[in-house]
Amino acid sequence: MTISIKRVFPTDERVMSLIDKLNTYQISLYGVERCNLESPQSLVQNKALMLGAYDGQTLVGIGAIKLADSYGEIKRMYVEEAYRGSSIAENILRHLEEYARQKGMLRICLETGNKHHQALRFYQKQGYSQIERFGDYSPNQVSMYFEKTVSSTLQ
Repeated sequence: MTISIKRVFPTDERVMSLIDKLNTYQISLYGVERCNLESPQSLVQNKALMLGAYDGQTLVGIGAIKLADSYGEIKRMYVEEAYRGSSIAENILRHLEEYARQKGMLRICLETGNKHHQALRFYQKQGYSQIERFGDYSPNQVSMYFEKTVSSTLQ
């Protein structure tokens, strides 16, 4: 299996299909009222960089990063179930971190839910540490916040 990482657009049909799968999963865990489901249109509006992982012509994973004044925020990470455990998420995340570093961001943050155990393990394994909160997120019962400091020379 040869996976390639390419820039994709949040409003592309194939990307939106993966976002829909991610939304369905998150809503099943928390209910829609407790989810921070950033829309594809909002990602475009916020000038987020979105990357896709392709197995040949098939889009099998996505991830995005939005840049704020002093940090980048990881958004909409998802890998098709059949491809999990193949380092695809790590590869996408590494590219997003490198992009943020090139843009001068030394801090990368993210929000995920407390029932999303795979994501919690994944981000901790990637060097993210839990923090109180960041940005304009409102306190709630399910969100967990993480950050990673990246040096000017990313490992």
